[in-house]
Formats: sequence, structure tokens, C-alpha cells
Amino acid sequence: MAVISLVGLPGAPGVTSSALALLRAWPLDDGRRLVLAECDPDGGSVLSGALEGRVEADRGLRNLTESSRTQELVQAFWPQLIALENDERRSERNRLLLPGLTSMSQAASLAPVWGQLGDLFAGIEAHGHDVLVDLGRSGAFGPSGVLALRADAVLVVMRGTVRSLHFAQSRIAQLRALLDGEHGRGSGSLGIVLIKQGPYSAREVEAELDRRGIGTPVLATLPYRPEEAAVLSDGAPEGRGFLQGKLMSAARDATTPIRQRVVARRARLASPLHQRLMRGATGAR
Repeated sequence: MAVISLVGLPGAPGVTSSALALLRAWPLDDGRRLVLAECDPDGGSVLSGALEGRVEADRGLRNLTESSRTQELVQAFWPQLIALENDERRSERNRLLLPGLTSMSQAASLAPVWGQLGDLFAGIEAHGHDVLVDLGRSGAFGPSGVLALRADAVLVVMRGTVRSLHFAQSRIAQLRALLDGEHGRGSGSLGIVLIKQGPYSAREVEAELDRRGIGTPVLATLPYRPEEAAVLSDGAPEGRGFLQGKLMSAARDATTPIRQRVVARRARLASPLHQRLMRGATGAR
């Protein structure tokens, strides 16, 4: 159904925890599978001890640096995925994780691979896999930015704090320019996942962005629950009530507006009017 990229802000952690929450909460329709690809060029933050030790340190994005041709990349990709297997929740075997880089220095060797990863994500999406892409705080720009350009939705994860709103204004302006550029698919793919920490509500965040001419909808909100988030980010004990807790309940609710946004956007992009406008814009260049 979708390739969805998540983007963070300077000084505002929460992207990876939000992505992991969506990975656990995402409804898997008609036998589909879900892949979370940790593609932060600054280094991954899902450590080998996270997710109750189910993340192996010997697999991940860094092992794809030698696969510069598409066929080689496809063959190398699947062995790097880790299933969130749990005997009590067999459906989690259809939730897959591609762990990220272990250091920033590894990103340079991936320069020729990012675009091919974008093609691969689009290809597997058409064959039964939804894809969440964790781009961290800087991955939407530079060579890895192609993963934002080709996404069906680009979600900015922010908090309702003064600091987060300040950084969000410049980051969203940059993303809009990038997505509305020659190689983008339009800033209509932009949305916000708001972590409810700080004085600003979803409505106030939207109003402030509208006032600055960079209106972006808050598609979903997640509660600020550090102890529950630590289960996802730091491998804290899950406990029996975790999946019914406030964080995971909100994550399940969040999947509906995100999925609806993707469906509506795809329908608009496929409309005859949009296709005529795009052909006219291309001819005008």
C-alpha cells in the first residue's frame, strides 16, 4: 500500500521510537508484510540490545554497501532483515526490521545505493510489502534524500514544545522546497506526527505553520510516554500490558489517518487532471 518516510528534527528525539511503534501497530491486510528500514545516515539507533534482544548485530544496512547493482542489492537485501518473531504473536513474523548503520562513516559508501534502495522499496511495496523508512534527523537531505522524494508520505515527527516548533518551521520549509522540486512528488506528501509533550496542541501547531505559509496537517498524535517508548528504543521489559498501553493504542489509531492520506494522495496523483498538469509542466521546462 505505501512507502512512508519519517523525518526528525534537530534536538528532538523520537523518530525511531515512533517508527517502531508504527511497525508494531500497523495493520497487515491480506497477508501483507511490513518492513521498517532504518536509513539514518548519521547511524542507526536500534541497537543489538533493543527489542528484547531480537535485533542481531551482524545484520543491517551497512552490509548492502557492496551491492551496487540492482540485482545484487535485491539478493543482498532480504538476508539483512530481522523478523520480530514472538511465539505468542505469530503475526509479528510479518513485521521485519532492516537495522541501520553503526557509524556515520559508513554512510559515504552507501552513496550509490540510496537510489537503488528507493527503487527496491517501491518494487517490494507493489508485491505485498509496506515500507516504513526511518531517515532520522538529516536523512531527508543529501544522497539519502531520494528516499523522501519517492515516498508516498513524508512524516515529520515533532513535539509540542517551543524548541521543536522552532526547528519544525525551517525543516518543513526545506522539505516543501525539496518535494516540490523537479525530482519530487509534491509537498502534498508532507504530514506531522506530533508527540504530545509541551504546550502546543495539534491545532496550535497547524495554526502556527499556516501563519508562516507552510501549512502542514498533523495526521496523528502520540502520547509522551518515556517508559513505554523505552521498550521500543532501549529494550526495556515489555510487560503484559504494553500492547494495550497508551503509546501502542495511539500508534494503532495513528495508522488510520496515515493510510487514508496515502490512499487519497495516490488517487489524486493518478487522476487524469493531475496527469495533464504534470505533462504540461514537463513540457514547459
